[in-house]
Amino acid sequence: MKGFVLDTSVLYYGKDLPAGYELVISPGVVRELEREGMAQRLELLLATRVRVSSPSKRSLARVEAEARTTGDSTRLSETDKEILALAMDLGYQLLTDDYSIQNLATMLGVPYRGFDQKGITKVLEWEARCTGCGKVLGPEAKECDICGSPTKMRRKKVLRR
Repeated sequence: MKGFVLDTSVLYYGKDLPAGYELVISPGVVRELEREGMAQRLELLLATRVRVSSPSKRSLARVEAEARTTGDSTRLSETDKEILALAMDLGYQLLTDDYSIQNLATMLGVPYRGFDQKGITKVLEWEARCTGCGKVLGPEAKECDICGSPTKMRRKKVLRR
């Protein structure tokens, strides 16, 4: 039986989950739901349909490395990276409406589908540009190493999906 790795938002909105599949979440999704006051719903899901699993360190490292390459690293939470790595480990499809997660999933070859949204139509890479002098910097730069001004993220490259 194949399955889905679920993003927090899939559980947050309370819509019907796909039937006939194994449904898996990461510990980060559990923490996010608990923070949002959804402990009761989480208990019900864990008792009936959803299991919790942690991704491997190897997959987490691969996700982080690719996120730095594309510039998505600053756009993704630790939980986002966890579910991507978990989907890689299990060979399951990722169920998410988060475009940054979908962007990186495409680059990693992780299958995904949107839950409530259509999904991305192009893959983006990001770079930081200084708001003062205009120097282009790596995607994780927060301020310019020349003039000290803050940076702003912009699309570096668009790849067709």
